[in-house]
Amino acid sequence: MLRLKRFSWKTNSLFAKLMISFLVVIAVLALFNFASFLFLKSKIHQEIVKYNQSNLNHTVEQYENHFRLTWETIISLNQDDIFRANLNLLRNVQKFNAYDKVGSVMSAIKVLIANPFLSIENIMLYFKNDSYVVEKEGTSGAKDLFSRYYASSEYPPEFWFRQFDESYTYQLFPASSFTEISANTQKNKGQLLPAVIKLMPYKDMYFIVMLDPKKMFNSYHYSDHSDFYILNEEGAPIFSSSPSVKGPLGQSFEGQNGSFTSNKLYYFYQKGEQTGLTYVSVVPITSISNQLMRLNILFITLLLIIILLSIVTSVVLTMRLNRPVKKIIEAVQQCHPAAMLVSSPIHEFNMISEKMSSILRTNDQMTEDLDKKKDQLRYYAYTNKLRNIHMNLTDLRELVVADTPFTLVLYQLTMKEKFAELDSELEKAVYFIREYINIFLSQAYKDTITFQMDKDTVLTLFFFPDDTAGIESALEQLIQVLEVDRDLFFLTMAVSPIYPDSGHLISAYEYASTMLLQRKLNDETQFIRTFRPAKGAIHFTVLEEEEFSTRFMSGNEQSVLDWIHRHLDALCKREASVDEFRRFAKEVYGQLNKSLMKLNLHREQGELPPLVLDHLNSFYSIDTYKQWFKQLLSPAIERVNHKKSDHDPTTHFILEYLNQHLEQDITLDIMADKLNITPGYLSTYFKEKTGANFSDYLNGLRMQKAKELLNNLDLKVQEISVKVGYQNVNSFIRMFKRYSGITPGEYRKMYGTQKA
Repeated sequence: MLRLKRFSWKTNSLFAKLMISFLVVIAVLALFNFASFLFLKSKIHQEIVKYNQSNLNHTVEQYENHFRLTWETIISLNQDDIFRANLNLLRNVQKFNAYDKVGSVMSAIKVLIANPFLSIENIMLYFKNDSYVVEKEGTSGAKDLFSRYYASSEYPPEFWFRQFDESYTYQLFPASSFTEISANTQKNKGQLLPAVIKLMPYKDMYFIVMLDPKKMFNSYHYSDHSDFYILNEEGAPIFSSSPSVKGPLGQSFEGQNGSFTSNKLYYFYQKGEQTGLTYVSVVPITSISNQLMRLNILFITLLLIIILLSIVTSVVLTMRLNRPVKKIIEAVQQCHPAAMLVSSPIHEFNMISEKMSSILRTNDQMTEDLDKKKDQLRYYAYTNKLRNIHMNLTDLRELVVADTPFTLVLYQLTMKEKFAELDSELEKAVYFIREYINIFLSQAYKDTITFQMDKDTVLTLFFFPDDTAGIESALEQLIQVLEVDRDLFFLTMAVSPIYPDSGHLISAYEYASTMLLQRKLNDETQFIRTFRPAKGAIHFTVLEEEEFSTRFMSGNEQSVLDWIHRHLDALCKREASVDEFRRFAKEVYGQLNKSLMKLNLHREQGELPPLVLDHLNSFYSIDTYKQWFKQLLSPAIERVNHKKSDHDPTTHFILEYLNQHLEQDITLDIMADKLNITPGYLSTYFKEKTGANFSDYLNGLRMQKAKELLNNLDLKVQEISVKVGYQNVNSFIRMFKRYSGITPGEYRKMYGTQKA
């Protein structure tokens, strides 16, 4: 209190000026907030109404999309040739004795029901001729199914039979509770929303889709304070979120959308553009009023608290700002009492202005001291910036010293399987290795900086690298020390040339990064000193693509693996880099995806996940690549064989015949005659099922067999020609060269000797 009294009479003091300024700001802000609230209060009610209407719009969109998706899902079933053929047989099941087709139809139904996004409890196919129903559990008589297993007072068996005489194609019926009656027990199936779908031109059967309305409501309606119901085009409710939800008496829903109040309730409605259904959301008016009331109370309370806290904070802050300023002024006056010149309404600032020259002199001394610590500041600048060398390249060029020559060394760490068994974190391991490298090289070479660039990459900068031989000697010693833990990890090191100044730092980093790609495929620490430009992506020739596709489509896994192993062995023989191995693996991955698309297997299995390529960066042996290829190819080839043998007996017969009679004269006309179909139809059918023309597939199969026989050095080329169906050896040689790029004799010299 005494301190406040002391400041009260000095109206030009810093304390008085600050306090008055704070109080004025508080008053202005309080008035502004109060005026803003009065202005916005009238808008809040409208915003709440808009929010509810927007919520209903979202709900309507989701429901309309769901009903449309249900219709399109059933339509898509009828577009499947096999399903449509089975459906035609089941329409007269007793006449055609087609009971074995029920399982296929049930499988298609179960696939759709298993999709959680469709919210389908069951799909039924009601056949009029034999008066029976096929559904997910099997077949039942229509009367028995709708009176025992799906019994409802609103939907007796006669109701479902009458639907054959109705002319609609898609109809939603009101939701109802269904019960399963068995023995003396009743099992409640819950509330279901029936949808009847009729497909043209079938008049003796239709689909019944049992939708789960509660699940759809929980997924599509997000309001916590509203009820919801759906009306059909006649205004009758087909679903309501609770039994207590009722429409307003005497009120019609005019227009496409809108809102109104009735009986202390707010009604928001919108009509679906596709179905014509009316969706209604009911919100109690008291709920909106309560929200406004709570908002009023909250605002007034917060405003009072803020004003009180602001005043208290202003007093405390003013005193804390004023006290140190007065102490500084008193100290200045003691040093230079005759230098004070009052020229401002606030005399404290007059004293500060007169002592600015002294502060500037002190600042000059501090600047001089900082210049002496230039090296240390540069170290921290590199430390902070080089971690993001790939992100802020422009800033990095401006930060570093421009006239300092340097050499850059980049290390890449690869952890082995034994490291994973230690249950250690990679980040911590790399951190400790980086710290050790930094300490080791700093002792051997004074002017160095070491950074961790990525989770597995470390970088060292050598400044003023006059003695390059000394640097390499220090790095060789570092390798020998780190070799102690060779069973846990190994290094790849790349050293750049000497650059004249730090403006080339980015080029040096990219240069060393490219050198890391030259690493050979092994688990030894490698020190790369010579730069070779990175090669582009590996692309198979047309003949190599045809050979891979033929082997893959034949369904012979070992044949495909032999082809891949041959290429891997060739890469090993010429000591290819790990980057070349990775690019070869990516090319095989791409060709495999293309082959799956040719066979239309990507629809069932989906494209291969790109994440499998991430594992390639940790491979360091050819055996690991071979195992990876086997895991990649096995499921795909199994799918090929499954499609050929189980689902397509015609193609299975053709492939079996070709494999067993390669030495004979085989043509498209001969195969068509054996199958009693036209050659044109067989050509189209074979292309659709296998993705290859008949002649191309046959020639590829013969060339594949010929390569296997060429490994037997006891057989002559002419004998092999006859065994694969070529009576003229010259024709065989031309075809072999077309598919392989080399003659049979050249192939035998290259690969037959290795087999021998």
